[in-house]
Amino acid sequence: MKNISVQIIALLTLTFSSCSDFMEFPPVANFNIDSVFSKYSNAERLLADMYSYPIPLNFDTRAFGTWGTRMGGGTFASALTDEGQSFDVQQGYQVQRYYTGNVEASTCASWSSDFKGEDDYAVKWRTIRKAYIILNNIDRVPDATFPTNQNIEPKIQKERIKAEAKLMVALVYFEMWKRYGGVPILTREYVAADDFTTFKKGRATLQQTYEFINGLLDDVMTNYEGILPAKVTESTEYGRFPMALAYGLKAKVELYAASPLFNTDNPYSKELGANSNLICFMNYSKERWKKAADAATAAIDYCNSKGYAIINNSANQKNGMNYTAANIYYPNKGNTESIWGVLQSPNGLNWQYYTILRGLANPYGYAPNLVPLNQIARYEKDTTVSGHYKTWDNKISLDVPTIPSGTSANDGGKLVAAVARKAYEGLDPRFYASIAYNGVADYGTQPFVDMADAWVNTSSGGAIYPNLHGTFSFGKQRTTVLHYVRKFSRGYEFRESTMNPINIYMRLAELYLIRAEALNEYGGGQAQVESDLNLIRARSGMPPVVVGQSQLEMRETIAHERNIELFYEDQRWFDLRRTLQSEKLIPVAIYKVEIKKWFAKTNSPWPYKITYEKSYYNTRVWYNHWYMNPFPTQEVNKAYGLIQNPGW
Repeated sequence: MKNISVQIIALLTLTFSSCSDFMEFPPVANFNIDSVFSKYSNAERLLADMYSYPIPLNFDTRAFGTWGTRMGGGTFASALTDEGQSFDVQQGYQVQRYYTGNVEASTCASWSSDFKGEDDYAVKWRTIRKAYIILNNIDRVPDATFPTNQNIEPKIQKERIKAEAKLMVALVYFEMWKRYGGVPILTREYVAADDFTTFKKGRATLQQTYEFINGLLDDVMTNYEGILPAKVTESTEYGRFPMALAYGLKAKVELYAASPLFNTDNPYSKELGANSNLICFMNYSKERWKKAADAATAAIDYCNSKGYAIINNSANQKNGMNYTAANIYYPNKGNTESIWGVLQSPNGLNWQYYTILRGLANPYGYAPNLVPLNQIARYEKDTTVSGHYKTWDNKISLDVPTIPSGTSANDGGKLVAAVARKAYEGLDPRFYASIAYNGVADYGTQPFVDMADAWVNTSSGGAIYPNLHGTFSFGKQRTTVLHYVRKFSRGYEFRESTMNPINIYMRLAELYLIRAEALNEYGGGQAQVESDLNLIRARSGMPPVVVGQSQLEMRETIAHERNIELFYEDQRWFDLRRTLQSEKLIPVAIYKVEIKKWFAKTNSPWPYKITYEKSYYNTRVWYNHWYMNPFPTQEVNKAYGLIQNPGW
């Protein structure tokens, strides 16, 4: 077909993709809409399928084949910024195209193409179609086929599913809106009997799309209270939407609406002319910041009244375990902060390989998500006063005490590692919860972590000593950027198959950060801004923010806190875009650290010192047309009114 129907109604016979833990569906050919809604167990499987990869999330467990993974290697969006870096030797990781500027609309908007990008446009329309099919057909399911184990009437169960479907449409539209601006608005699924001309949906304006999303959220919050659970408490239902997500998503929508990318009469590009209302509101209103603050307050109040809370066990502040619990624990294991996330199979394809160290025998890390020195340097010192940082500008040299003759390889390696990690002492506890680094002491059953290249003294200053390179060093693994993301598997190293990870989309801390930012931009709420930031910092044992900051100073403080607290949660790439800071903070020099262990002679069993030296790695690329994602060129060329974003 030569219109949007390729994306919206690609399959008029109902089909199902991969399943969640509560979905196993028989072959597609045997099912149609009538059979799906003939009993609850079938409809439940479609509901589960609606939740299958609805939006880009960090961990993508699809195979590397036809459907691939995000950016062709499981790279998180954080690696598009100076928060992350992908393994440069692996050119199959399509994030490299963003590093060099070789990003094209014909290839970067689909994960099924050869050159996979940050988003998969077609998947969103498939998810929307599933949601509308469920919404408009769930009442057909006979009441007698619904489960009775929770003593919930079938009518209530049907209404809950309708709320989930509406919330899914709102979520997917928000994820499109923040990437593309105004998009075609659909209010139902299309069927074969529809007039062909109704398929030709052009882009709605940014304002119209915003109103459509908010209308759905208001509908859910107003009409499904007491029906859609405030939080999901049944372990078999983890991954289904709670009402808290509707409140949280409302706050997020208003944050984006108030931010400079959208909240302006001066769009980042003039190319669209009279159609510029597709990419911004074409007016500025300070009141949008108040709406964002109010929405965040409503979400925080709702969550706090329903049992959500920032995790703050005083015994776990300085060891970073509060932060770890907030990011990987299940609600029934004490995570009172997670609002919604998608479950991942413990044995699912790929996920554990995305962040573990490259160099382990099994499992073997792919290294698509590394951490440059730029991010390491942003972690504050853990002192009584905020805003102090460790400098990496000067070479760090650490003396290794003499190790007694006859010391075993493991024991000696541990002694050397104890010296190596001194370079990272005294930082924000969230650093230790987020990053795997040279000498880290508790990386699963690994006796010690050695990322250092071996060098031996020579008359000319030194020479590489390859026989004694560390297991995880550049010399052995070619991994240039020697810091790894640990945040999502801390404490589960080498036993990831027991973890059942939650791919968290939103947690309570983000709502406090949204309110802090909105109040600071609106003005007049300084005490609340400081209180919100300090609540998050205190649970990780960090001191309060500096009081009495100007609006500009506080803006920088909030941006910093978002970077640290929401590290590698797919936020920074979009934060920099919505605040129009990408052109300043993306095309920057990226730095690595060269780690060397020095031996006095080629026959010396142990090094006598370890050095760390900041080193230039590369400079990133940015073009202003990247402020919006491109629609797939193939879709624009169908000429049904899908206007391409400027510059693409």
